[in-house]
Amino acid sequence: MTYSGEWSSPLRSLHYLDAFLTSTVVGFAYFEDGVVRDCNDAIARLVHSTPEQLIGLDLNNDDLGVATSSRPFYVENPETIAILDAATAHRDLIVGVNFADAPRRWFSVDTFPVPEAAERAGVIASFYDVTRDVRRERMLRLYYQVSSTIAVARSVDEALDGLVTNLCDVGGYRAAWISFEIEDLGGRLEIAHRSGAVGYLDGLELTSDAATGRGPTGRAVREQAVHVVQHVARDEDLAPWHERARAYGIDSIVALPITIANRRAVVSVADHDIFVFDDETVLELRSLLAEVELLIAHVQTVADVRRSLAGTVAAMTRITEIRDPYTAGHQLRVSLLSRRIATWLGVQDEQVEVITQSAALHDLGKIAVPAEILGRPGKLSPIEMEAVQMHCIVGAEVLEQSSLSSVFVDVARHHHERLDGSGYPDGLVGDEMSLPARIVAVADVFEAMTHHRPHRPGYSVDEALAELVSGAGTRYDAGVVEACGAVLAAGYSPD
Repeated sequence: MTYSGEWSSPLRSLHYLDAFLTSTVVGFAYFEDGVVRDCNDAIARLVHSTPEQLIGLDLNNDDLGVATSSRPFYVENPETIAILDAATAHRDLIVGVNFADAPRRWFSVDTFPVPEAAERAGVIASFYDVTRDVRRERMLRLYYQVSSTIAVARSVDEALDGLVTNLCDVGGYRAAWISFEIEDLGGRLEIAHRSGAVGYLDGLELTSDAATGRGPTGRAVREQAVHVVQHVARDEDLAPWHERARAYGIDSIVALPITIANRRAVVSVADHDIFVFDDETVLELRSLLAEVELLIAHVQTVADVRRSLAGTVAAMTRITEIRDPYTAGHQLRVSLLSRRIATWLGVQDEQVEVITQSAALHDLGKIAVPAEILGRPGKLSPIEMEAVQMHCIVGAEVLEQSSLSSVFVDVARHHHERLDGSGYPDGLVGDEMSLPARIVAVADVFEAMTHHRPHRPGYSVDEALAELVSGAGTRYDAGVVEACGAVLAAGYSPD
């Protein structure tokens, strides 16, 4: 495409670039002193505009809306404007752009200064849509942080406080609150947990009654369905609260039903921008709350530890296996092999029992790892691998809240350590690893290798034992590896 003008744009200084700029999905724009002087069709499409509307737009102007467009937009991060205004090179800037009638989009921006010696000096910037990646990373961090917080909570109330706090602090939402339906009180709702927008909920009376509960929270309880308000100021049912919402910076709300301890409740999330809760975001939040329900059931299970240790160990093991069906039975098999190894080593009976029980809970921290990561067949990204490795710390923190022996905490935290310091999470070396952790580490590796996983077939017993022997004295305790071999030779079967 060709643009008229009395000067040659640095963006099109080479003739053959016209074809590239017309066909690429990457947006390009040329700026001088923060003013758009040239752009391609792609960037116009990315911001729901036209090149003619963009050219001449002054980013230094407080009003970044395109006057002739039905979809005005503005840049979320003001510092980006200063960067585009300055003739400096930058890579991988993440820029948020908001629209009047569409969800926010995120772009990765690279800037390339045009040399002052050129006919015209300014900045060429490329824009690539990374909305899906930004949302996924943010939701993954929220998912992990909420799971970790609830997993170590001492009570259901502490878990729910952690949920709303993380929705605001990690998710970046303006406010979050949980409302419970009060039986026999005409549908009145009790706001039991809240975070963000301090003061917004003070004095509000929420209800699920059809006549008075016309807001998203009341409707979500009454209909047991998700309700979204994309633009609070346009919702007639929320007219009585328009001014209040505006005063506290709330422009969109989603209300999602949830069941907590057999009570009907709603998690409401509000944001300071409009059209935030699109279908994809709502689906992710619903998935998160489904995990929250499971984790809260776990919190209640942990509270029963003192009453029945054996029953609790079995229940907690089952909870972990529900999260990771591909390793169903893994903790039990590690527990049985750990018992045999400890017995062969001559460990006292009482300590053998503790090692056996702690091995049954060594992977408890996986309750905080998203199920989609645990079952993924391909290679994990660095942040996904970090989430998986954190299961050692989360498991230890959970067990620290119980009255169990410190061996449980030690085994949960250190079963992935290696004698040469190559393990995680603490990089222990040599004698820094306790005997129970060394035993469970060997049993865990052997059991994992001899069973199928989404990313590989299982090894034979001989192949798995050979792998352990190759690392004996370096990665694994030589005496424990020898005991494992003896147990296998005596007829123990991993199945």
